[in-house]
Amino acid sequence: MGILFAFLSGLAFALNNILIKKGMKDDESADNSFFLTVLLNVILLGFAFLIAWQMRGFSFAFSPRAFAFFVLSGLCTTAMGRFTLFASIRQIGPTRASAIKNGSPMFTVLFALLLLGETIGQGPALGIAVMLAGILVQGIILFRQKSEADRIDSPDEGAALRLQWFGYLLGIVSAISFGIGQVFRKQGLLLMDDAFFGAFTGALVSLLFVCVYEGVRGQLRTVVRKSFREFNRCYFLAGVMSSLGPLFFFLGSSLTQVSYVSVVAAAEPLLTVLFSKWLLKNEERLTRSVWATVVLVLSGTVLMISTA
Repeated sequence: MGILFAFLSGLAFALNNILIKKGMKDDESADNSFFLTVLLNVILLGFAFLIAWQMRGFSFAFSPRAFAFFVLSGLCTTAMGRFTLFASIRQIGPTRASAIKNGSPMFTVLFALLLLGETIGQGPALGIAVMLAGILVQGIILFRQKSEADRIDSPDEGAALRLQWFGYLLGIVSAISFGIGQVFRKQGLLLMDDAFFGAFTGALVSLLFVCVYEGVRGQLRTVVRKSFREFNRCYFLAGVMSSLGPLFFFLGSSLTQVSYVSVVAAAEPLLTVLFSKWLLKNEERLTRSVWATVVLVLSGTVLMISTA
Protein backbone atom coordinates (compact mmCIF):
# COMPACT_ATOMS: atom_id res chain seq x y z
CA MET A 1 0.00 0.00 0.00
CA GLY A 2 2.89 2.35 0.69
CA ILE A 3 4.02 2.10 -2.95
CA LEU A 4 0.46 2.71 -4.20
CA PHE A 5 0.12 5.85 -2.10
CA ALA A 6 3.50 7.02 -3.41
CA PHE A 7 2.33 6.65 -7.02
CA LEU A 8 -0.93 8.47 -6.24
CA SER A 9 1.13 11.27 -4.72
CA GLY A 10 3.12 11.61 -7.95
CA LEU A 11 -0.09 11.57 -9.99
CA ALA A 12 -1.68 14.29 -7.85
CA PHE A 13 1.39 16.54 -8.09
CA ALA A 14 1.58 16.00 -11.87
CA LEU A 15 -2.02 17.16 -12.27
CA ASN A 16 -1.25 20.09 -9.97
CA ASN A 17 1.60 21.18 -12.28
CA ILE A 18 -0.62 21.12 -15.36
CA LEU A 19 -3.53 22.90 -13.68
CA ILE A 20 -1.25 25.67 -12.39
CA LYS A 21 0.12 26.22 -15.89
CA LYS A 22 -3.39 26.35 -17.37
CA GLY A 23 -4.48 28.74 -14.63
CA MET A 24 -1.55 31.05 -15.35
CA LYS A 25 -2.81 31.56 -18.91
CA ASP A 26 -5.75 33.53 -17.52
CA ASP A 27 -3.79 35.20 -14.71
CA GLU A 28 -0.76 37.15 -15.86
CA SER A 29 0.37 38.02 -12.33
CA ALA A 30 -0.15 34.47 -10.97
CA ASP A 31 0.37 35.89 -7.48
CA ASN A 32 -2.86 34.39 -6.20
CA SER A 33 -2.15 30.84 -7.43
CA PHE A 34 0.14 30.12 -4.51
CA PHE A 35 -2.12 31.71 -1.91
CA LEU A 36 -5.33 30.11 -3.18
CA THR A 37 -3.92 26.59 -3.49
CA VAL A 38 -2.32 26.75 -0.03
CA LEU A 39 -5.56 28.09 1.49
CA LEU A 40 -7.42 25.16 -0.06
CA ASN A 41 -4.78 22.81 1.33
CA VAL A 42 -5.48 24.05 4.86
CA ILE A 43 -9.25 23.71 4.43
CA LEU A 44 -9.24 20.27 2.77
CA LEU A 45 -6.48 18.71 4.86
CA GLY A 46 -7.97 20.20 8.03
CA PHE A 47 -11.29 18.60 7.14
CA ALA A 48 -9.56 15.26 6.44
CA PHE A 49 -7.79 15.44 9.80
CA LEU A 50 -11.05 16.11 11.63
CA ILE A 51 -12.70 13.12 9.95
CA ALA A 52 -9.76 10.85 10.82
CA TRP A 53 -9.74 12.22 14.38
CA GLN A 54 -13.45 11.52 14.75
CA MET A 55 -13.02 7.98 13.39
CA ARG A 56 -10.39 7.37 16.09
CA GLY A 57 -12.82 8.41 18.78
CA PHE A 58 -11.18 11.85 19.16
CA SER A 59 -8.06 10.27 20.67
CA PHE A 60 -4.92 12.28 19.98
CA ALA A 61 -1.39 11.53 21.25
CA PHE A 62 0.38 14.84 20.59
CA SER A 63 4.19 14.90 20.33
CA PRO A 64 5.95 18.32 20.47
CA ARG A 65 9.03 16.92 18.70
CA ALA A 66 6.92 15.39 15.93
CA PHE A 67 5.06 18.69 15.59
CA ALA A 68 8.39 20.50 15.17
CA PHE A 69 9.40 18.11 12.38
CA PHE A 70 6.01 18.54 10.69
CA VAL A 71 6.50 22.32 10.83
CA LEU A 72 9.97 22.00 9.25
CA SER A 73 8.50 19.70 6.63
CA GLY A 74 5.83 22.26 5.76
CA LEU A 75 8.41 25.04 5.45
CA CYS A 76 10.62 22.98 3.15
CA THR A 77 7.97 21.35 0.96
CA THR A 78 4.58 23.05 0.82
CA ALA A 79 6.09 26.51 1.44
CA MET A 80 9.58 26.93 -0.06
CA GLY A 81 9.50 23.87 -2.32
CA ARG A 82 6.16 24.68 -3.94
CA PHE A 83 6.88 28.42 -4.05
CA THR A 84 10.03 27.87 -6.11
CA LEU A 85 8.29 25.18 -8.19
CA PHE A 86 5.48 27.57 -9.17
CA ALA A 87 8.05 30.20 -10.16
CA SER A 88 9.95 27.59 -12.16
CA ILE A 89 6.76 26.46 -13.96
CA ARG A 90 6.13 30.03 -15.08
CA GLN A 91 9.63 30.30 -16.58
CA ILE A 92 10.20 26.87 -18.15
CA GLY A 93 6.83 25.07 -18.14
CA PRO A 94 5.48 22.19 -16.03
CA THR A 95 7.34 19.37 -17.80
CA ARG A 96 10.81 20.84 -17.38
CA ALA A 97 10.06 22.18 -13.90
CA SER A 98 8.75 18.86 -12.58
CA ALA A 99 11.61 16.94 -14.22
CA ILE A 100 14.20 19.05 -12.41
CA LYS A 101 12.22 19.19 -9.16
CA ASN A 102 12.10 15.41 -9.13
CA GLY A 103 15.76 15.24 -8.41
CA SER A 104 14.47 15.57 -4.84
CA PRO A 105 14.66 11.79 -4.17
CA MET A 106 18.45 12.00 -4.37
CA PHE A 107 18.46 14.46 -1.49
CA THR A 108 15.79 12.48 0.35
CA VAL A 109 17.82 9.28 0.10
CA LEU A 110 21.00 11.03 1.19
CA PHE A 111 19.42 12.54 4.30
CA ALA A 112 17.46 9.35 5.03
CA LEU A 113 20.76 7.47 5.14
CA LEU A 114 22.44 10.08 7.33
CA LEU A 115 19.58 10.97 9.69
CA LEU A 116 17.12 8.08 9.69
CA GLY A 117 19.52 5.17 9.38
CA GLU A 118 17.74 3.72 6.35
CA THR A 119 19.77 1.33 4.17
CA ILE A 120 20.02 1.22 0.39
CA GLY A 121 20.98 -1.92 -1.56
CA GLN A 122 23.06 -2.12 -4.73
CA GLY A 123 20.01 -2.09 -7.04
CA PRO A 124 18.42 1.03 -5.57
CA ALA A 125 21.85 2.67 -5.51
CA LEU A 126 22.15 2.05 -9.26
CA GLY A 127 18.69 3.54 -9.71
CA ILE A 128 19.83 6.67 -7.90
CA ALA A 129 22.82 6.88 -10.25
CA VAL A 130 20.52 6.68 -13.28
CA MET A 131 18.36 9.46 -11.87
CA LEU A 132 21.47 11.55 -11.25
CA ALA A 133 22.41 11.03 -14.90
CA GLY A 134 19.01 12.42 -15.90
CA ILE A 135 19.53 15.56 -13.85
CA LEU A 136 23.08 15.85 -15.27
CA VAL A 137 21.74 15.75 -18.84
CA GLN A 138 19.46 18.67 -18.07
CA GLY A 139 22.31 20.45 -16.30
CA ILE A 140 24.49 20.23 -19.42
CA ILE A 141 21.70 21.80 -21.46
CA LEU A 142 21.45 24.53 -18.84
CA PHE A 143 25.05 25.57 -19.13
CA ARG A 144 24.89 25.48 -22.93
CA GLN A 145 21.88 27.77 -22.89
CA LYS A 146 23.61 30.13 -20.45
CA SER A 147 26.68 30.32 -22.67
CA GLU A 148 24.48 30.92 -25.70
CA ALA A 149 22.63 33.69 -23.90
CA ASP A 150 25.91 35.42 -23.11
CA ARG A 151 26.88 35.35 -26.81
CA ILE A 152 23.58 36.68 -28.16
CA ASP A 153 23.66 40.31 -29.25
CA SER A 154 19.89 40.75 -29.17
CA PRO A 155 18.87 41.92 -25.66
CA ASP A 156 15.43 40.36 -25.98
CA GLU A 157 16.66 36.90 -26.96
CA GLY A 158 19.46 36.96 -24.41
CA ALA A 159 17.09 38.04 -21.65
CA ALA A 160 14.68 35.24 -22.54
CA LEU A 161 17.39 32.61 -22.27
CA ARG A 162 18.62 34.05 -18.98
CA LEU A 163 15.08 33.86 -17.58
CA GLN A 164 14.94 30.23 -18.67
CA TRP A 165 18.25 29.62 -16.92
CA PHE A 166 16.82 31.18 -13.77
CA GLY A 167 13.77 28.92 -14.08
CA TYR A 168 16.00 25.85 -14.04
CA LEU A 169 17.81 27.12 -10.96
CA LEU A 170 14.48 27.59 -9.21
CA GLY A 171 13.66 23.98 -10.08
CA ILE A 172 16.90 22.82 -8.46
CA VAL A 173 16.13 24.81 -5.30
CA SER A 174 12.69 23.22 -5.28
CA ALA A 175 14.25 19.74 -5.56
CA ILE A 176 16.54 20.36 -2.60
CA SER A 177 13.72 21.81 -0.49
CA PHE A 178 11.38 18.91 -1.22
CA GLY A 179 14.13 16.36 -0.65
CA ILE A 180 15.01 17.65 2.80
CA GLY A 181 11.37 18.26 3.74
CA GLN A 182 10.41 14.68 2.93
CA VAL A 183 12.95 13.43 5.45
CA PHE A 184 11.45 15.74 8.07
CA ARG A 185 8.04 14.21 7.25
CA LYS A 186 9.30 10.72 7.93
CA GLN A 187 11.06 11.75 11.14
CA GLY A 188 7.84 13.30 12.40
CA LEU A 189 5.89 10.14 11.51
CA LEU A 190 8.37 7.99 13.42
CA LEU A 191 7.60 10.05 16.52
CA MET A 192 3.88 10.47 15.90
CA ASP A 193 2.17 8.13 13.44
CA ASP A 194 -0.54 10.51 12.22
CA ALA A 195 -0.30 11.27 8.49
CA PHE A 196 -3.43 13.46 8.52
CA PHE A 197 -2.15 15.71 11.30
CA GLY A 198 1.27 15.92 9.66
CA ALA A 199 -0.17 16.95 6.29
CA PHE A 200 -2.49 19.52 7.90
CA THR A 201 0.37 21.00 9.95
CA GLY A 202 2.50 21.39 6.83
CA ALA A 203 -0.32 23.14 4.98
CA LEU A 204 -0.99 25.49 7.91
CA VAL A 205 2.70 26.44 8.12
CA SER A 206 2.71 27.10 4.39
CA LEU A 207 -0.30 29.41 4.66
CA LEU A 208 1.46 31.40 7.38
CA PHE A 209 4.54 31.55 5.13
CA VAL A 210 2.66 32.95 2.14
CA CYS A 211 0.79 35.46 4.34
CA VAL A 212 4.08 36.77 5.75
CA TYR A 213 5.64 36.84 2.27
CA GLU A 214 2.76 38.78 0.70
CA GLY A 215 2.54 41.01 3.77
CA VAL A 216 6.21 42.01 3.43
CA ARG A 217 5.57 42.79 -0.24
CA GLY A 218 2.53 44.83 0.73
CA GLN A 219 0.35 42.66 -1.51
CA LEU A 220 -1.53 40.50 1.01
CA ARG A 221 -4.83 42.39 0.84
CA THR A 222 -4.66 42.55 -2.96
CA VAL A 223 -3.90 38.85 -3.31
CA VAL A 224 -6.66 37.83 -0.90
CA ARG A 225 -9.23 40.01 -2.66
CA LYS A 226 -8.19 38.79 -6.09
CA SER A 227 -8.32 35.15 -5.01
CA PHE A 228 -11.98 35.46 -4.03
CA ARG A 229 -13.17 37.97 -6.62
CA GLU A 230 -11.59 36.32 -9.67
CA PHE A 231 -12.41 32.65 -9.37
CA ASN A 232 -9.92 30.52 -11.31
CA ARG A 233 -11.21 26.99 -11.78
CA CYS A 234 -7.76 25.61 -12.58
CA TYR A 235 -6.26 27.06 -9.40
CA PHE A 236 -9.11 25.58 -7.39
CA LEU A 237 -8.55 22.11 -8.87
CA ALA A 238 -4.79 22.53 -8.38
CA GLY A 239 -5.49 23.20 -4.71
CA VAL A 240 -7.37 19.90 -4.49
CA MET A 241 -4.52 18.01 -6.19
CA SER A 242 -1.85 19.70 -4.08
CA SER A 243 -3.80 18.66 -0.97
CA LEU A 244 -3.94 15.03 -2.03
CA GLY A 245 -0.26 14.95 -3.05
CA PRO A 246 1.31 15.49 0.39
CA LEU A 247 -1.44 13.48 2.11
CA PHE A 248 -0.71 10.45 -0.07
CA PHE A 249 3.01 10.98 0.53
CA PHE A 250 2.48 11.01 4.29
CA LEU A 251 0.37 7.86 4.09
CA GLY A 252 2.98 6.12 1.95
CA SER A 253 5.81 7.15 4.27
CA SER A 254 3.91 5.77 7.25
CA LEU A 255 3.82 2.36 5.57
CA THR A 256 7.31 2.04 4.05
CA GLN A 257 10.73 3.72 3.82
CA VAL A 258 10.64 7.37 2.81
CA SER A 259 13.51 6.78 0.38
CA TYR A 260 11.31 4.35 -1.58
CA VAL A 261 8.23 6.57 -1.40
CA SER A 262 10.16 9.55 -2.73
CA VAL A 263 11.44 7.74 -5.80
CA VAL A 264 8.09 6.16 -6.69
CA ALA A 265 6.51 9.61 -6.46
CA ALA A 266 9.21 10.71 -8.90
CA ALA A 267 7.06 9.24 -11.69
CA GLU A 268 5.61 12.76 -11.63
CA PRO A 269 7.68 14.02 -14.64
CA LEU A 270 6.44 11.28 -16.96
CA LEU A 271 2.87 11.80 -15.80
CA THR A 272 3.31 15.54 -16.29
CA VAL A 273 4.49 14.94 -19.86
CA LEU A 274 1.47 12.78 -20.66
CA PHE A 275 -1.02 15.23 -19.18
CA SER A 276 0.78 18.18 -20.80
CA LYS A 277 0.23 16.70 -24.26
CA TRP A 278 -3.40 15.99 -23.42
CA LEU A 279 -4.40 19.12 -21.51
CA LEU A 280 -1.97 21.74 -22.84
CA LYS A 281 -2.14 20.49 -26.46
CA ASN A 282 0.85 21.90 -28.33
CA GLU A 283 1.71 24.54 -25.77
CA GLU A 284 4.34 22.46 -24.01
CA ARG A 285 7.33 21.95 -26.34
CA LEU A 286 9.10 18.68 -25.61
CA THR A 287 12.75 18.69 -26.65
CA ARG A 288 15.10 15.73 -26.74
CA SER A 289 16.79 16.84 -23.53
CA VAL A 290 13.43 16.97 -21.73
CA TRP A 291 12.55 13.47 -22.89
CA ALA A 292 16.01 12.22 -21.92
CA THR A 293 15.61 13.65 -18.42
CA VAL A 294 12.14 12.18 -18.00
CA VAL A 295 13.17 8.74 -19.28
CA LEU A 296 16.27 8.56 -17.08
CA VAL A 297 14.43 9.71 -13.96
CA LEU A 298 11.64 7.21 -14.59
CA SER A 299 14.12 4.41 -15.39
CA GLY A 300 15.99 5.09 -12.17
CA THR A 301 12.71 4.98 -10.26
CA VAL A 302 11.70 1.64 -11.78
CA LEU A 303 15.15 0.20 -11.12
CA MET A 304 15.08 1.27 -7.49
CA ILE A 305 11.64 -0.20 -6.85
CA SER A 306 12.23 -3.45 -8.74
CA THR A 307 15.46 -4.18 -6.86
CA ALA A 308 14.45 -2.89 -3.44
